[in-house]
Amino acid sequence: MHLADRGTARRSTRLRRAARLAHHLSRVYASARVRCPRLGPRARGELAAAFAREMLDALGVRAQVRGRPYPTTDPVLVVANHVSWLDMYALNAVAGARFVAKSEVRGWPFFGTIAERFDTLFIVRGSYRDAARMRTEVARVLRAGARVVVFPEGTTSDGTTVGHFHPALFQSAIDARAPVQPVAIRYRDARGGPSPAPVFVGDTTVLESVGRVIREPSLTVEVTFGPPLSPLGLTRKALAQRTRRWIAGQLGIREGTVTRRRFAA
Repeated sequence: MHLADRGTARRSTRLRRAARLAHHLSRVYASARVRCPRLGPRARGELAAAFAREMLDALGVRAQVRGRPYPTTDPVLVVANHVSWLDMYALNAVAGARFVAKSEVRGWPFFGTIAERFDTLFIVRGSYRDAARMRTEVARVLRAGARVVVFPEGTTSDGTTVGHFHPALFQSAIDARAPVQPVAIRYRDARGGPSPAPVFVGDTTVLESVGRVIREPSLTVEVTFGPPLSPLGLTRKALAQRTRRWIAGQLGIREGTVTRRRFAA
């Protein structure tokens, strides 16, 4: 194929992805406003997972799963490293769950409505009182048999390191006697190397990040589930350290720091 033909094909792919994404988001928003209030928690969760799979398909992102998510019939606190807004879609697509996000998300136009109607749990960052409230709420949700996902770094990274894990929400697993399952997330390009396309750090806006994902010729999100950790006999700090150590080991990452941007829980 000539270079001009390749360029035309790539532009066509980008336009097709953008159109599919716009159509997908309009359907999700309409469902959030109209369908979600009529559904029970389990049905809303199943619908959210289906939409997440559609999102990955619209963006041309392939999910590669290693290990096994904890059975959906049992409560579990899923803990993952945080690289991108795309992490939540990837995890929901392969292991439907409820997510903890910063309270500001609730006020976002369009996306705030979607997050709220699909049972996102919101936490006020920097508030010890609200952290205590959220620990209690997550424990309650776990006792009810749900799978809950948290990003304990409290911020995104460029994927070259795993930051400090804040231990607060690990207490929820201890209180609910629910296991903690570590999950390592990384993104690969067409050659199998690390892809910077989904990275959401620094001054990058959501639209810029989405644009990079759309322009990436081939993108794979690799989701690796680790063995569940029992919280019995452990402190929340010990649970956080063990979970972080496993995730960092899977990613081949040592201690270090990178530029980060606060985004989700």
